Amino acid sequence: MRDDATQDRNILGIVLTAVGAFALGAMAGMAMGGAVGKVHRGRVRDTFSRIGRGSAKKPADLEQLVLAALREDEATSDLDLHVIVADQGLVELTGVAPDATLRRVAGDIARAVPGVEVVVNRILVRDPDKRAAPYLRPV
Repeated sequence: MRDDATQDRNILGIVLTAVGAFALGAMAGMAMGGAVGKVHRGRVRDTFSRIGRGSAKKPADLEQLVLAALREDEATSDLDLHVIVADQGLVELTGVAPDATLRRVAGDIARAVPGVEVVVNRILVRDPDKRAAPYLRPV
């Protein structure tokens, strides 16, 4: 049977290896991102600063806050938008907007709500000057 000192060194070794692997992976990811495309350094910094912090608000409360913000804004108040909130401040927007500008505005409004960390904007854009694509036509 191993003594406590040996066991403590083994645990420390495992922890240091895991931390080193995470750091190496993050650096490799940034290097690959720089080689393949532009890396938004501010976004990477913000992402790493949020790890483990999460959102303090309950998903149902955050959903109501985002919906209220969308309804209060004159640009998005008439849109039929839906909000789904996962843990850690992840918000998904769905629905249909008449143009890309209102789609972007809805995403910006959701992002501005305290407690929202990430917005997945899945709002479809319908061009009012053209016929709607078959998947957008009412059934």
